[in-house]
Order: sequence, then C-alpha cells, then structure tokens
Amino acid sequence: MISRHGLLSTTSVAAACLTLLATAAQAQEAQTDQPAVQQSGESEPIVVTGSRIKRDGFDASTPVSVVGAEEVTRTGTVNVEELLSETPQFVPSTNGGASSNTVPGGTADVNLRGFGNTRNLVLVNGRRFAIFGPEQVTDINTIPAALIERTEVVTGGSSAVYGSDAITGVVNFILRQDFEGVEARAQYRTDAATWTPVYSADLTLGTNFSDGRGNVTVSAGYLKRKGITRGERGAWAFDSLEDGCIVPGSGSPNGAGTSFSSATGAACTAAGGELGFRAGGSGDIPTGRFSGIPLPGSAQSNAGLNAAYAGAGLTGMGSFGFTFDEAGSAVRPAVDPADRFNLGPDNYLIIPQERWMINSFGHYDFNDALTGYVELHFSNNRVNARLAPSNLGVPTLFDVNNPYLTPAMQEVLRQLDLRETGTTTVSAGSASYTTTPGDGRAVLTAGKRYSEVGPRMADMRRNVFRVATGFRGDLGSASENFLTDLSYDVYYSYARSEETTILRNAISRSRIQASVLRGAGGAAPVCNIFGLSIDDACANAIRVTATNTTVAEMQVASGNISGNLFRLPAGQVGFSAGVEWRRTEAVFTPDSFLASGDVAGFNPGLPTGGSVSAKEVFGEVRVPLIHNTPMIDSLVVNGAFRYSDYDLEGVGGQWTYLGGLEWRPVRDVTFRGQYQRAIRAPNVGELYGGTRRSFESAIDPCSDRQPAAQRTDAVRAVCAATGVPAGNIFGAIQPNTIIPTDFGGNPNLGPEKSDTWTAGVVFTPSFLPRFRASVDYFNIELEGAIAALGGGLSNTLNLCYNVIQDAGSEFCRAVQRDPANGEIRDPFAVQVRNANTGALKTSGIDIAARYSVPLGGGNLSFATDWTYTYEFTLTPLQAMPDIKNYCAGSFGSTCGEPLPNWRGNSRITWDAGDFSASLRHRYIGSVTNDRYILPTRAGSATAPALNTLVYPVLKAQHYFDLSLSYDFAKGMQIYGGVNNLTGNEPPIVGSPQIRSNTYPATYDVLRQEFYIGAVLKF
Repeated sequence: MISRHGLLSTTSVAAACLTLLATAAQAQEAQTDQPAVQQSGESEPIVVTGSRIKRDGFDASTPVSVVGAEEVTRTGTVNVEELLSETPQFVPSTNGGASSNTVPGGTADVNLRGFGNTRNLVLVNGRRFAIFGPEQVTDINTIPAALIERTEVVTGGSSAVYGSDAITGVVNFILRQDFEGVEARAQYRTDAATWTPVYSADLTLGTNFSDGRGNVTVSAGYLKRKGITRGERGAWAFDSLEDGCIVPGSGSPNGAGTSFSSATGAACTAAGGELGFRAGGSGDIPTGRFSGIPLPGSAQSNAGLNAAYAGAGLTGMGSFGFTFDEAGSAVRPAVDPADRFNLGPDNYLIIPQERWMINSFGHYDFNDALTGYVELHFSNNRVNARLAPSNLGVPTLFDVNNPYLTPAMQEVLRQLDLRETGTTTVSAGSASYTTTPGDGRAVLTAGKRYSEVGPRMADMRRNVFRVATGFRGDLGSASENFLTDLSYDVYYSYARSEETTILRNAISRSRIQASVLRGAGGAAPVCNIFGLSIDDACANAIRVTATNTTVAEMQVASGNISGNLFRLPAGQVGFSAGVEWRRTEAVFTPDSFLASGDVAGFNPGLPTGGSVSAKEVFGEVRVPLIHNTPMIDSLVVNGAFRYSDYDLEGVGGQWTYLGGLEWRPVRDVTFRGQYQRAIRAPNVGELYGGTRRSFESAIDPCSDRQPAAQRTDAVRAVCAATGVPAGNIFGAIQPNTIIPTDFGGNPNLGPEKSDTWTAGVVFTPSFLPRFRASVDYFNIELEGAIAALGGGLSNTLNLCYNVIQDAGSEFCRAVQRDPANGEIRDPFAVQVRNANTGALKTSGIDIAARYSVPLGGGNLSFATDWTYTYEFTLTPLQAMPDIKNYCAGSFGSTCGEPLPNWRGNSRITWDAGDFSASLRHRYIGSVTNDRYILPTRAGSATAPALNTLVYPVLKAQHYFDLSLSYDFAKGMQIYGGVNNLTGNEPPIVGSPQIRSNTYPATYDVLRQEFYIGAVLKF
C-alpha cells in the first residue's frame, strides 16, 4: 500500500543498502590481496537496447539510434525532452515540457512516433525508472542531462524484451556510473525575444577504491528557469487569435485584422471580406456578458419585455447578450468578437521551473562472479502554471431589485421574472435554487471573467525517489561447448513520486450565486458583478484555494541469465532468459472542495486509486545460421517471447514475441528485418480514473463555426435531434470554442496490441572508410487503442454530426446541451469515457548517415538523420473501420500537433583538438489544416476548398544552430552557441490551436536562444 511515510522508509532502506555494500567491500578487501583484474584492449561484447543478449557492436536486427553525450553540450540542453523532441522519430508532446501551461502539468515525456507518451518505454541503464501519476509515465525531467553517456532509441515494439508499454519502442538513457575525479559544470541561457534567464549547475564526484574493484559516483544538479507569459513575449503571442472574416488588407499571417463579419469560408469573400485572423477569446468577459434571454422583438419576448429593453437601450441586442461599462452603470449590447476577453497575456508561454536533483551510483566487484551495485535518485521539481483569471458562464439568479442596477435594468429583470412559466431550477455547484413567475427573481446567463480575483496560479511540487540494488556477475561455462560465457543480473527497484499541487484564485459556484442575492433582512448583495465593480470583500468571499495530492509507486524484481547455449559452425547461439515481477500503484486525492464540482477555474476531478501487477517469464535466442560463404558473409536469426500474467480481469495472460533476420551478403552491406507483437496493459488512470471535467478546444458543428460547405440538411437534422432549437442551428449558439468535456476510467479495459514490421539495410563500404548509412522501413499497427470515446471531443462531435449522423449513436448520446438554447456549456458537458475504441497505424522510412574525414589538422564529421512519415492513421472506432483520419502531413483539432511527412537533422562538426565548431540544421516539413486534409482524403463531397480556410498551410521550417567549444587548459572547457541562428518566428495558427497561437512544442517561439557554459574537470 502507498503510505505518506514511504519516502522516509525507502530512504532508510537505501541507506542500509549502501552501508551493507560498503561493509561487504571492506570485508572482501580484508580477505584478499589479489590485484584487480585488468581490462584487455579487445572489444568487449555489450548489451544493446532492444536485446538482452551481449553482442559486438550494433549488429541488431531492429534499428537502434544513438544520441551521444556531446549533443547535450552542443545544444545547450538542460532538460532532456528538448533534445529528444528535436529528433525526427519523436513528435513533441502538446501537454509536456517547458510550454505545457496546463494543470496538471509541469512534466516532460516521450512521444515516440506520435502514438502518445504511454506507448513507449523509458529505461535508465536498461531498467525501468520512476513513474508519476496514474498515467504511469516517466517524467524525463528526472533524467540528469549532465550524467548522460548516450541515449539509445529502439523504434518498434519491444514488449517481448522489456514488457508492457513498449508499443512504439524504447528510450534507454545510459548514465555515467564509473566516474573518477571531480567535474563541475555551469551554464547560462537566454533568448532574444525576452532575455529571460535559465541557469543550471552540476557537480559530479567519483572515486575508485579497493584497487579499482569498487566505485562510488555522486552527482548533484540545480536548474532554475524563469517563466515567460504570452504578454511578455508580445507580437504574435499577445492576442487570442481565431479564424475569421476580416476587412481586406487589415490582417497578416502573424496578427489579427479588423473583423468584417461572422461569415466563414467562401461566404466571407463573396461578401467582400477576406479570410484571416481576428482577435478572439472567451465570451466570459471582465465587465460581464449577460445572455440566455429572449431577443428583443422575438416570439419568445413580449410587449412588456420589449418596452423594458427599449428603456434600457437594448433594442439592438443579439444572441451575444449585453454588457456593462467598467463602472457597472451604463449597459449596451455586447459585440462579437470585439468584446471577447483576450486570454493570451496572462498565460505562460514558457513555464517557470526550479529543480534540485541528486544521483548516486555504487558498485563493488567481490569477484568475477559477484558484483553488488546500487543506484539512488532523488529530485525535487517545482513548476508553476499561470492562466487567465477564473470565469463562469452559467444561468444565475438575480433579485429584480438588485441595488447595483439602474431602474431601467431593474425593470428588464422584473419583466423577465414575469414572463417565466412554471418553476425554474438553477444549479450552482453544491447549491440549488428555484424561481417562479413574479417571485422577485429572474434568471440570466452571467458570463463573467473574475479578473479582480487575480490570475489562476498552480504551484506543482514533485519529489521523486528511486533505489535499485542488485547483483550481477560472470558464471563462466558449464562445459566447453554447452552453456558457455554465462552471466546473470538480479535486482530489485523501488520508485516513488509524490506531487502536491496548490491551486490558487479559483472561484466557488455556490458562493457566487449566494453573493449576488440579497442577504438577510434585504441586505445588499456581497458582490456587484456588473462592470469592474468587485471589491476585496467580494473577491475574498468567492475565492477558493485547493490542494491536490498524487502518489505513485513502482516496484520491480527481475532476474535474468544470458550467455551461449552451444556453438554452431557459424558461431555461438546466444540466449537470455529470466523472470520479472512488477507492481505499479497510484493514488490521486483531489481537494474535497474541488472534487465536489463547486469550483470553477480548475478542472474538477474525483479520487483515483488502484494498482496493476504482473508476473512474467521471458526468453530470447540469437542463432547464427551461415557464415563466410559466397553471398552470405553472415546470416543470423533471432527470436524472443514474454508471457505476462496480469491481475486485471480484462487483461489476464498475454503473450508477446518477436522474430528477426540479419543477412550480410558481403561485408559492406547488411540487410535486417524484424516482426514484433507488443502489448500495453491499461494504466491506473485509464482503469480507475474518477470523472474529471476538462475544457477542450473544439468546433461545435451546429454553430456558425461549422464550415459553410458542411452546413447540410443532414447535419441540421442531427443538431435538432440532439437538442438545438431550430432557429439556433448554424447560429451563434456556441460563444466559446472551449467546450466542457467529462472524461473517466473503465476497470474492464483490455490490453492494446500492436504489430510492428521493420526492414532495412546498413551500408559500411570498405572503399569509403568511416562512412556508415542505414535506411529502415517501419510499420506499426495498434488495435484496441485506449482512448476517450471516439478518440476525444473533436472526433466525437465530428462522428456524431458530420459522419455517422445518427442521433441514437453512442457519439451523439454523449453530447449534452442546454435545453434553453442548445449550447454545450457548463454544466452540460460532453460525456467521453475510456474504451478500447480505436486503432492507430503509422509507417515510413528512417534514414541515417555518418561520415568523418581528417581535415586541417583536425577531424571533419557529418551526421544526418531523417524520418519520412508516409502514413499516420487514426481510426476512432474499430467497429467502423472505414472511418479513418489520415493525419500524415497535417495539423489541427483532430490530428493535433503537426505531423509533417519529412523531419530531419543534419550536423557538420570540425574538431581541431582544443577547439570545436559545429553547425546543425533542423528541418520540419510543411503541414496542412486537417479540416481540409481529413474530408479530402476521405473522399467527402463536402470537403471545404483549401482557399476557404484561414492560412491552411504551415510552411516548412529551417532552423540553424551554431555551437563552439574551446579547451583553454587541461580539464577546463568553455562552450557556447546560438540555437535558431536566424531568429525564425513560428508559423501562426488561429482556431485549431487556441492556447498560444502556434505549436510551441514543435516550433521555436523565442527567436534566437543563446547559451554559454563552462566545464571544469580534475
């Protein structure tokens, strides 16, 4: 069970392990005076990620990409996710890294091949590391960049070798563990857009003892990154841009124009407008926007109400309602989009971070057959999120004689009260009110941004502890020809992460409703929410601070033995076999007030808790079939299996396996291929997650944001059947593009299963020494993908209204609307729950080349890595396999982060001894809006024309990074560089990306980034 005392107790266990190791080492030292075994100069077999069998070099049947430690220095990397997100095989995570201004957030993860952060496995020194939260993902903020020796990336399923989660591959961080001496490293980084500093410092100490049989290495690191708001970034980041119809010539691809009309697509240009960006934002505004009432002169109004509207100056009011001046006295019709609240300036573009980290490694060689080792990690990571002030836009009850209103507005409320029919119930969080005609109270939808309460702040503090301890050694050979060169490794690891999130400046729904009504004895309401009239007493009455806690633990006990089974004429038959037990457990405890659903400003959630455990047995074999024959210099087959027995009813026992082939016809060329079956068991969050409410960016197909070409009679019929009044269909019924959505867990989920095929060729031409190139094809198909119904909010709405068009379908039944006007708004949320609902498929080609040549007394080296993504297909519902989203080369609300067909990095480096200079080129291919791509590829007759969308193509990006280093004395190096040397601005996006007007995880958003650092070794 998870306890709050786990960190203290496990620290004690770790200390005991170190004490035991040191004591044993002293005892061993006292018993023998034998000299330490000397390493030979020959190449030792090594274990390469993707296999547990030792081999000479990287002769693997599955591709392995290696990122060396020098890349950390040459890029100024302080957080590892920065380095990996720029590698072609990875797709940056929208909700991870420095630009993830979300709650929960503040983590960094790996998204290999774009399948998501839960479908690849992160290892450290070949073993599972620490996890965070119910998602059971590794936060790579906890990986010390200064200690990385190399990073090995295996693409393709690896569950047979490493177990669950390795659907798209494995990222293995190999850390320096046998360090001797002292190394101090410090770096300063800033940017040309805001000159905001980032500081980092690391100190590593290591020593050998007992004539080199033992080593202890300790490394400590500190990082401090200041935050940058969108207001501080300015320029393209300041406004909340959305697609719209603007006055011709008033806009640009980098900013907003003047709104012309609400028309979209071809209707805009036909009316004399121009498609472009306009300043948008939220319909809940600081001065208050009041709607949800009959329009003047409409059939729902009456003579008395029309007269009251006229007396208040609201005869011209439309469906966007009315608002007040800042003083709260004058009232006027609200104007869309001119009155919308700009969400941009308050929000962080880059979140602040402060991190302390300590890592320690120790080992002692008792003899050739027994080496004891221990790994320790502790990190304290603190990040903050900052969001625009809390808002609430819900039906609200007011006294018709509210003292803060003018007599004219009091008359409007009195007439609204008189026209009521029957009893109306108003829900306000944990409270509920009723009103009847003539009772002195009226209902209006009050959409207000409570700016006087202050911006929403989230302080996320995470402690991570891990200990791994075990024994390894060489067992020798059972006989001369059978079971030779045996070695073993057995270990136990325990990891625990604890997170406390403090949420400030949220607001209470029930308190707001109570505070706008008269008190006992007819006392004036506590709050005046008309205009900018909220005082300190009101702000303190409605403000809420909430605290959430999350604890996650992982235990692994594993043992394996490897070596050679026997010798064939072509060489030794290598094998590996072992067993593993693994248990993960997570508990999320939300603030009780937040869990009640009474809080606005932060997403509510329910407690989540549970565990997943598995018992596994695995094996692997590598068989050389033919060697040194014409056209077969080498032919090797390999295979592996793993059987996993889960304690989950929906998963049970699962087999994973692989088979591969390596054929080298001549020494210059090697062909390789592999097939792998992999699985991913559902995690705690997917299984046992309580219902949480999130506000997602999406387009309501029943609103005026639906493309004109898709406003068909069939869509209209479904809109009417799902609760949109006929007169509101394709109208301004959805004032916000941020739509409330409920997500939740499902304990009966089954496993995800994938099949991966890879095939490639490696060139190492003897006529061109120091050159190596590889071309590899990959094809990954995943079935039973665990996801929100339909793959998410946007897909659910699209499937309901534009594709299936059946109001009785599970997708349409998930849509809840306000019965008064058809709006999807709080508390009417779209119900999206987890299911093994969909499928994913991707295929493409990886290309890599390396070459070096002596030049000018030094060495000139060239490296390039490219990925061509031919296919990336999302199937929201496997039961309807013909409905697919073909996302390769696109971006948008359905396909998400840009998925270019081509991504690549190239680097040229001149190393002249003490001096080194390196230039890197990063390429991100062009992408097209999925609102055009998806219906066009699906052959839809109603697909919008490309020229009816706002800036639908994001152009290809070329970035150049320069780095320099100089060793000015023995053990003393200074280095520095500039990333994005030419200061490229990111491509700007409107409605498909509402958070920051671009994709900051994919594109550089700070123009040039400068860094300078120093390394001192002795």
